[in-house]
Amino acid sequence: MIAIKTLKARAPGAPTAEQSYRKITDEDAAPSRWPALVVLALTAVAIYVKSLFPSHAKSDLGPPTETPGEDAAGGGPSRQAQAEAEEADKEAEDETGAIRKEAEDDQALGSGGQAVGTAGLAAFLGIDSPPIDYEQLPLRRFSPARLEDVFGSDPASNDNLTLSHGGGLSGSAGASGHDFEGIGSGGGGAGGHHPGPGSHPGPGGENPGGPEGPGLNRAPQLAGVVSLRSIGRCETLLITTIGLLAGARDPDGDALAIRNLTTSSGTLTAVEGGWEFTPAPGYFGPVTLSYEVSDATVAVAQTALFSVVEFIEINGTSGDDGLTGTECADLIDGRDGNDVIDGRGGSDILHGGAGNDFIRGGAGHDLIYAGRGNDIVYGGTGNDTIYGGDGDDRLYGEDGDDIIYGEAGNDTIVGGKGNDQLSGGDGNDVIQGGEGDDTLDGGEGDDTLEGGEGNDALEGGTGDDWLDGGDGDDQLSGGAGNDTIYGGGGDDILDGGAGNDWIDAGDGDNTVFTGDGNNSVRTGNGSNVVIGGAHVDIVQFGAGQDTARLGGGDDVAAGGGGNDRLFGEAGNDTLSGDDGDDVLDGGSGDDHLAGGSGNDRIFGGTGNDIIDAGEGDDEVEGGEGDDIVFAGAGDDRVKGNAGNDRLFGEAGDDRIEGHDGNDVIDGGTGNDCLLGGAGNDVIQGGAGNDRIEGGSGADTLDGGAGADRVEAGSGNDVIIGTLDAAADCYDGGEGCDTLDYSRATQSIDINLVEGKAVSVEIGEDGFSSIEAVIGGSGNDHFTIGADAVTLSGGAGDDTFSFDVPYDEDDRDLIHQILDLEAGDRIRIKQYQIRKHDDDDDDDDGGSGSDDDAFDRTYGDDGDDSGRPFRFRIEKIGDDDRTYVDVYLEQNDEKDYSIEIQGSHRLYYY
Repeated sequence: MIAIKTLKARAPGAPTAEQSYRKITDEDAAPSRWPALVVLALTAVAIYVKSLFPSHAKSDLGPPTETPGEDAAGGGPSRQAQAEAEEADKEAEDETGAIRKEAEDDQALGSGGQAVGTAGLAAFLGIDSPPIDYEQLPLRRFSPARLEDVFGSDPASNDNLTLSHGGGLSGSAGASGHDFEGIGSGGGGAGGHHPGPGSHPGPGGENPGGPEGPGLNRAPQLAGVVSLRSIGRCETLLITTIGLLAGARDPDGDALAIRNLTTSSGTLTAVEGGWEFTPAPGYFGPVTLSYEVSDATVAVAQTALFSVVEFIEINGTSGDDGLTGTECADLIDGRDGNDVIDGRGGSDILHGGAGNDFIRGGAGHDLIYAGRGNDIVYGGTGNDTIYGGDGDDRLYGEDGDDIIYGEAGNDTIVGGKGNDQLSGGDGNDVIQGGEGDDTLDGGEGDDTLEGGEGNDALEGGTGDDWLDGGDGDDQLSGGAGNDTIYGGGGDDILDGGAGNDWIDAGDGDNTVFTGDGNNSVRTGNGSNVVIGGAHVDIVQFGAGQDTARLGGGDDVAAGGGGNDRLFGEAGNDTLSGDDGDDVLDGGSGDDHLAGGSGNDRIFGGTGNDIIDAGEGDDEVEGGEGDDIVFAGAGDDRVKGNAGNDRLFGEAGDDRIEGHDGNDVIDGGTGNDCLLGGAGNDVIQGGAGNDRIEGGSGADTLDGGAGADRVEAGSGNDVIIGTLDAAADCYDGGEGCDTLDYSRATQSIDINLVEGKAVSVEIGEDGFSSIEAVIGGSGNDHFTIGADAVTLSGGAGDDTFSFDVPYDEDDRDLIHQILDLEAGDRIRIKQYQIRKHDDDDDDDDGGSGSDDDAFDRTYGDDGDDSGRPFRFRIEKIGDDDRTYVDVYLEQNDEKDYSIEIQGSHRLYYY
């Protein structure tokens, strides 16, 4: 007699239980129908009783598929083997599955290698576990009873796949809907036993499968939903039959099999020993496995749950832990103690916690919190973010574009390869960018920053920092404090910030902002730009075309080699162009400017400047203020502009313009053009054939050696006759101008009628518009015409010859003699007038003595008839004047007068 617990839906064309029964009974000879009736009644009762049990159980008439490990003869395990398997399930309650790592070393499942971060899993997850041979499991082979042995094959069963010895499947089904035979009646594994649908425990915790009795089949019993171990997103899970049968048992001791296995996410692949689950790309969250547990007669629906987690959590203790992550994304917390943490692969989150920890991020984009303590951190490959926390940490970004924060403490930070962002935070930090375009921020404290290779950005922050940009086009800012900054190679931008900074820009086309404070700047070769601050800056350029704008303060700048542009701006600046064709602008303040060699352009600006143009054909403007300019060698152009300037052309054919102010101009050697401009100027031509223009004002002009042309311009000017034996040309211009030969020691013949002065010393000079003449220390001869003139003979026996033509319209003409001395003579036509001197012998007096001549002039015997002159003495103010009135026509109207300074006793002969 056959007992049936429950039946599943009949497939079309399949025989019913009654038909099967009738077929069997018809084949057996029976003496009567009563046994058949009894069997039918008992069958009906069994069906009714079975219907009272779980509704998800169904008849499983299909043959179970052979699984790896089944006896080659097809026999199933004995009851003893099933009991042993059930006992093994209890002893290994945590064996629910295995995780296969997708590690770089391709570690084989169950190979005995260390599986990290998965403590508690069985089968293939034990740390340092030995390899597992499925063929050697302590389970006996069994051959379950099959209904088809009685009822025949059920053509309506699901697709049946048989796992071959090599792990392949035979049949037509995919990864879902597989039928795998169980290992024993008790199931196994340590999956969590959660009561759920289909679990109806009876008294004693067992779920009766129906009335007990010989020949009655009861449905497999389940303890609840199976819970499997969570895995990371980069891992695969080996799902075993033992794991899926966790909590399942067959009350009849029948072998259990897995059928119709499906998953809510990811993929299942049949492998030797079970199925391999692979998460869907990028997915993390819960995964539900749906399947049936079959005893080859009845199949019961079951569910297994696990999760694909974003991070695999590994927690340390308060001691000194050694924690190693997986190849997936781990969340490791070392907690207290001096921990050693290795994140390995994956984008991990690592917490060192308190203590002096050693942390390796490994591969992946890691987030690392070193925590309190003096920690050592290596980010590994990937774009890592590292927080040093409190303590004197050593943080190494290694490969990748890393972000590192040293935070509190005296930290050492090394970016390594990649474009890193490194911040020291509090403390005296040492930061090295390494390779790549890095960003370094020292933060507070006296920090040391090294950019290394690449185009780096360095910020010193507060404190007395030391910055070195290294190679590349770097940006360096010292921030507050007295910083030391090296730009290194490349076209750098350097900013000293607040404080007294020392900056070495290095070679390259650099831009330097000195910032506030008294700064020192040095550049290498290249075209550099320096922008000064409000205080004193000292700048030394190298070779190249450099530019400096120094701002406020008494700045010092030297251009070095190259065509430089230096602007002192405010303050009493000192600028030196050095070699090259430089431009120097002192700006406001009393500046000292030196052009050096080269054709320089120099502007003093406002203030009393001192300018030394140096060698070369320079252009110089003193600007406003009382400037001193030395043009130096070369054909220079100099403008004093406003102010009482002192301008020296020195060597070369110079053009010097004094402009406004009482200027002193010296052309130096060369054929110079000297223009006094407005003001009472003193101009010295120096050696060379010079042209001098006094301009407006009472100027003193000296052509110097050479055939000079002197134009006094407007104003009462003095022209110095040069003893150069050259043919000079003097033009007094407007005003009462004086031609001064007082330096001469030899006799000079000065003819004011012809405008000519001749002597051995002076040569033959020409002059015009001269109102006064001063002779030298020799015996000079003056010839005076119709133009009023003031004469000073100087030392020597001078002769003043008046050759004044008759002019009825000009009877007020007065000539002045300022220094008629004994020995001097005045000649009027055939008469000679001289000063009376009792000790003087007159060889030219004719017959009689000087007394006779004096008596003829002033005595009672004097006869004015026939004399062309008369004498008179007048007092003008406190001064005496002696006048000689000349009467050319011998009538009562004088033609002109000669005014002689002082009171003189004159006589004629």
